[in-house]
Amino acid sequence: MKKLVFLLFIFCIALQTPIAAQRFTYEYKYAIDSTRKDSLNTEHMILDISKSGSKFYSKAKYESDSLIKAEVEKQMKMGSSNIQMKSGYKGSINFSVEKNYPDFKTYLLTNVGAIGGVSKYKVLDDRKMEWKILKEQQKIGEFNAQKAETNFAGRKWTAWFTTDIPFQDGPYKFHGLPGLIVKIESADKTHSMELKGVKK
Repeated sequence: MKKLVFLLFIFCIALQTPIAAQRFTYEYKYAIDSTRKDSLNTEHMILDISKSGSKFYSKAKYESDSLIKAEVEKQMKMGSSNIQMKSGYKGSINFSVEKNYPDFKTYLLTNVGAIGGVSKYKVLDDRKMEWKILKEQQKIGEFNAQKAETNFAGRKWTAWFTTDIPFQDGPYKFHGLPGLIVKIESADKTHSMELKGVKK
C-alpha cells in the first residue's frame, strides 16, 4: 500500500514538471511586511515557455520535488518497504501561475492548509492588463528594454520589456507587451522581478 501511495506521489510530481522550450530565471524580491521595505526576501523563480503556454514557479520548490522523486525511486529500487522522506528547504513561494496560449488564460495554482489536510486550488484570473508603453529605454542586463506601466491587483507597476525575445509574456501573471518582460517592479517597492538567466 505504501509503495502505491509513493508511486502516485511520483506520478503527481511528474505531471507538475513542465516540458519547456525556453526557460527564464527571475530573481523575485518581495516584502512580507509592506511596512518594512528595507527587509526584502529573495527567491529565484522559473518561467518556462512552450508552444502551448507558460508556467511560473519557485526554483527551490521544483528542485526539492525533483530530489524527493529521485530519493523515493532509489529507495524503491533497493526494495525498501518503509520509504524515508528527507526534509529540506523548499522555498517560501508555494504558488505557481499558468498561462494558456494563444488567449493567455491565466490561472493561479496554490496549496491551502497544513500537512495532511492540504487542498490544491486552480483559480482563473480574467482581469485585463491595460499597458501604457512609454518611449524611455535602457539596458536591463544584456537586453535593450523599453518602459511600460500598468495598474494591476491594487498596485501600480513599471515594466521593462525587450523585443529581442519575442514572447508577449513575463513573470507572475504579467503579459501582453510586444516582447518578454525582463524586469517589473511595484511602485511601493514591495515586489520586483528581474530576469537573471535564459536557457533552452
